[in-house]
Amino acid sequence: MLISEKLYLLMADNQQKPEAVMAAAGYGMNAAVLSDLMIAGRIALSDDRPARIKLIGAGPCPDPVLASPLEKLEKKEGVSLDAAVKIPSLCDVRLVTDSLAKAGVVEYGARTLLGLGKERVNILNDQIERQIRADLGAELHGKKPAGISDTTVLAILQALGIAQEVLEQEISPMSEGQAKARIAELAQDSPTADSAQRAVAQVNSIITSEPVIPPATRTK
Repeated sequence: MLISEKLYLLMADNQQKPEAVMAAAGYGMNAAVLSDLMIAGRIALSDDRPARIKLIGAGPCPDPVLASPLEKLEKKEGVSLDAAVKIPSLCDVRLVTDSLAKAGVVEYGARTLLGLGKERVNILNDQIERQIRADLGAELHGKKPAGISDTTVLAILQALGIAQEVLEQEISPMSEGQAKARIAELAQDSPTADSAQRAVAQVNSIITSEPVIPPATRTK
């Protein structure tokens, strides 16, 4: 499962629309899809500061969730990480929900605004989210090693300032300060298997120590 898909499921509830998630934490979704592109071997991160996005790999991208942001990045080659995170709708949340719908995790419901707005997204299979939460809770409390995907989700939620809200049960009984320190520790020490994962680990380290992702403003 893509990091952007995991993050969406954690931030959305059964009543939220795709645009509601973007309004709350669009920069986080952008950071997630950048990490997905790194794991897919399509972009990398420079070693200089500020870190910049480098395009690598070639050929068409078969996953629509990744193809859309890759096309936008191709027009902004060499953009800094913090600027890339702020590209408007870099992550197209509708493509994320399309992917989840295709997998049978969500379905589209009635349109909002008297049938003229966006379709609501309803959760069909909440077992996926429950497993994600169980894994994150075990990783936070040191009961299992944290994979690079989950570490990225935690780092983004922390950078957005909503980790305590979104993962209240999984973080308990740690305090907010303890959770923040634990997430930073995981981001700094995340094991990596290849160059793509090392790039994502670098991103995680940066976003937990520097103001790359602006905090989310929750409307709920």
